[in-house]
Amino acid sequence: MFAGQRKSFGWKAAAVGAMVAVAGANAQTAFFSDMARECEGIYREGLNFVLKTDMLKEASGIAVSRKHPNVLWMHNDGTPQKLVAVTTNPGQEGLVVSTLSLPDYIKPASGDGDWEDLSSGECPDQSGRTCLWIADIGDNEAARDSYYVYAVVEPPVNPIVVFNDPLEDEDSFGDDLSGRKLLQRRSRPTSNNRGATHNANYLGWIVNQARSGRGVGDDAHERFSHAVNDPRHYNINGDKRGEFQELTEEQIQELKKCAPDHKFLIENFVAPNDAWVFEFKYPEGAKMDSEAFSVAPDGSKFWVVEKTEAASARLFESDSLLQQNATEFYREVPVTQTAVLSPPCFASGLGCPEDKTAWSVTAMDVHPQGYKAVVQTYAGPFEYTLDSQFDLASMSSVTPVGGLSDKGAESIGYGLDGMTMWQVPEALDAMGCQYMQPLMCTFTATELP
Repeated sequence: MFAGQRKSFGWKAAAVGAMVAVAGANAQTAFFSDMARECEGIYREGLNFVLKTDMLKEASGIAVSRKHPNVLWMHNDGTPQKLVAVTTNPGQEGLVVSTLSLPDYIKPASGDGDWEDLSSGECPDQSGRTCLWIADIGDNEAARDSYYVYAVVEPPVNPIVVFNDPLEDEDSFGDDLSGRKLLQRRSRPTSNNRGATHNANYLGWIVNQARSGRGVGDDAHERFSHAVNDPRHYNINGDKRGEFQELTEEQIQELKKCAPDHKFLIENFVAPNDAWVFEFKYPEGAKMDSEAFSVAPDGSKFWVVEKTEAASARLFESDSLLQQNATEFYREVPVTQTAVLSPPCFASGLGCPEDKTAWSVTAMDVHPQGYKAVVQTYAGPFEYTLDSQFDLASMSSVTPVGGLSDKGAESIGYGLDGMTMWQVPEALDAMGCQYMQPLMCTFTATELP
């Protein structure tokens, strides 16, 4: 064979190999979409489990992995610069199996970013790889000029997750009980920052107590004073620390369940050319706060729903996100308003609470098959059946189904099977642990005994 022929043959072989690799990746994505099923019954709360980490103080986004079975990705509210993966494997629920740290440029240079939601789908380079899509769309003050969506290639997770019972070693917990409890709840004030809690002031502390479900009470001022002036004996809620009060055996066992357990954690960093930045502005320069975001499974477009206590919320759809050339990693992408949604609690016919905060849409996701969508509110999630595949504009004329759960949250995501929803409720459990609440597909009302 001549050299020219060898060169030509090698180029063709490489091209065929690349096509096979992309086809294989696309086939995997198509397989997961085909494998998913729609729930023909109703969703009901399943058994919840605690998150065994202190890296998720306020989970504000959740996305199912389309690459690794039984893995959920999450991030904290705000600008955490890190994604955290936990497993849902029976017996290992809540264990952290991976983190992904993002580079500094994956946020606005002005530092006014606010991560609010997370989704998963194919990467915009059409390679068939799976990406995690981060929505930097929060704007509480309605002051931002631009909003951002970041796509990063989904990294590996620890493949060797063995059964782990954090209760099996009584001695290992020992004197560190209150500290480990505190790590799960809030950061401990340091000696270099005496007189300051994680909140900047008394009002912020009061708001946090109310949002956490602890309530304020007549002793709020006294507890705040304890938290600020005597952090050695009191935690940031103003409660006496565990080492200075007697705990019951039941409390000790409960606290051990949500103690940070990172023994299976592997850390990842975004590689060059594995991240894409999309900047967008709302039509006519509108400024608004949003917390609900989802991306199409093929990574071709995304949707955003406005967060508002008004009688209607706007829904926006992006133009194509697909990479136009091999060197394009930043692009300004137009978005178009496609629908106006009534508050889900009203549209469902269930009625809305007096507190209009519960009307707001705080998260969303699109079913893997594309014929349903779910939005989250502080009054629980609501599911919409779309007129056609990925036709989210039809949500404005659809009656959503509510009553799935009364737990308010800022996160919601369909499972890979399409028959499960995952959410992290805003309120902590009775022991101060943040927990995962699955909603499982069950019988229809007419089939119940």
